[in-house]
This record gives sequence, structure tokens and C-alpha cells, in this order.
Amino acid sequence: MVRLACFVNRVYPVFVLLMKRIRLSKRLIALAELIRKDASVADIGTDHGYLPVFLAQAGIAKRIIASDISAASLSAAQRSAAEFDVSEAITFLVASGLDGVTPNEADTIVIAGMGGETILSILENAPWTNNRGVTLILQPQSKIDLLCRFLYDSGYEIKQTKSVHEKGKYYTVILAVGDCGSSPQ
Repeated sequence: MVRLACFVNRVYPVFVLLMKRIRLSKRLIALAELIRKDASVADIGTDHGYLPVFLAQAGIAKRIIASDISAASLSAAQRSAAEFDVSEAITFLVASGLDGVTPNEADTIVIAGMGGETILSILENAPWTNNRGVTLILQPQSKIDLLCRFLYDSGYEIKQTKSVHEKGKYYTVILAVGDCGSSPQ
């Protein structure tokens, strides 16, 4: 038993170093930095699935859902997960917004790369996201003021905002928490 432990301690770090690692854009790094260790994450509108792949490789999240309204986009996310050998760590879901995601499945919701009005609509259709203990990481492409007004008026608490500059464009990232109702299970 001791020999096996010694072998694993010597070989495992080498294996991790040799493993193909995904590289995120600055915009996606800004999102990943806000996800706490052992969170249950739902990436809504995952597109190619780069963020869920990164979370799986880094061992950050205990549960990862990659969801997209487009079966073709979700297929691209599944290919990304397979390429980086993390398919088993991610649950893939074809759904509109948060349809199909329940409060006990995700305590951290990432919605990025959509307009503020679309994000607002997704949150309106999933009122459980305003429960205590739910974290929202939002990166609207437009209508940031409208989204912030909705969050404020609906009782969400905006904890942090930051701006990221990438390829000649600025992206705003919003970290908000639910502040009403009960905690998710």
C-alpha cells in the first residue's frame, strides 16, 4: 500500500502536467475567477463549452452543467469536453435558459455572451435564482443598465462588477447574489 501511494505521488503530478490543458480568453478567465471552489455551476448558453471544460480540468466545481438552446452548440461543447477528456465531469443539457435546471442542481449560474434583455428574461423565468445562496455571474453584451436595474428592482444584491478588455472590446462582468426566499438545497 505504501509503495502505491509513493508511486501515485510521484506519477500523478507528471500526468497532470502532461494532460492537454484548455486556454481561456480573458473574458472567460474573468468569469472563472468568480466561481468559488466546490460550487455547483450551470453555464447557460455554454456555446463551445470552454468554461465548463476549464472548471472540470481545474477541479473547481463539484458539479457542472453545460446548457445551450442550440443542439449544434451543445454538440460543440461535448466535442470540447471529449477533446480535453472531461466529458464525464459535465452534464450536457439542451434547454432554453434555465429550463431543466433546478435549484438543487446549481448554486452558481453563469450567463455570458448574451444581451442584457435576454439575461433578464432568463432570470425572470427562473425566480429561484433570487434565493439566498445562489450566485449569478453575468456578462451581458448589451443593455447593461437595463439588466442592473432589473437586478436592483428584483432584490438581487450586486456584489462586484469588473471590466475586461479583449480584442478591442470591453466586457462587463457582474457578480450578484440572490437575497430573497430560502437557500437552495
